[in-house]
Amino acid sequence: MSRFIETICFEKGTYPLLAWHQQRVDRTFKQHFPGMPPHQLTDTLPALSFEERYKVRVVYDAELTEVEFSQYTLRALKRIQLVHDDSISYTYKYENRKALTRLFEQRGSADEILIVKKGALTDSYFANVVFWDGEAWWTPKTYLLNGVRRQQLISMGKIKEVEMTIDDLRSFEKVSLVNAMVDLGESELPVSEVRGINS
Repeated sequence: MSRFIETICFEKGTYPLLAWHQQRVDRTFKQHFPGMPPHQLTDTLPALSFEERYKVRVVYDAELTEVEFSQYTLRALKRIQLVHDDSISYTYKYENRKALTRLFEQRGSADEILIVKKGALTDSYFANVVFWDGEAWWTPKTYLLNGVRRQQLISMGKIKEVEMTIDDLRSFEKVSLVNAMVDLGESELPVSEVRGINS
């Protein structure tokens, strides 16, 4: 049976996206462990007191298996490589990320990848992607995983969904990566630093 993960941000004494993580755990249980009560993250997460940003990783199946935490350091982002895979699927946050890792290994000298599926833009290796057109932020409807930060930003009206293909890339100025640990604008670069647009 597959195991699943939740990577949860702790910062300034709180778990700011906890409700979104719990919703995902609930959906995962409904699909993969029907009839079983989902884990309640409030009963699972450690009582931390740090001001700094920490990453709390929960690995679970029908029974909780592992919780660990470590201080988080934002990764440098200087270049993104487009990679193509028309069959990639990552609808739930599985612990097994071999298919994604295989694509990440194709990044060459880049720091990150942007996965293209049947011509449509999806996600990076570890985050959802959001694009700035000079007036607003847009995120692809063709995501692989509907991340918790992505959902929060859409609910707040900070980003909007749109159909987005590889041909649309040049109409944007910059790209930002977002996930549970990284907020909008914290990890971004010009679209001109996305490699493989013409391939």
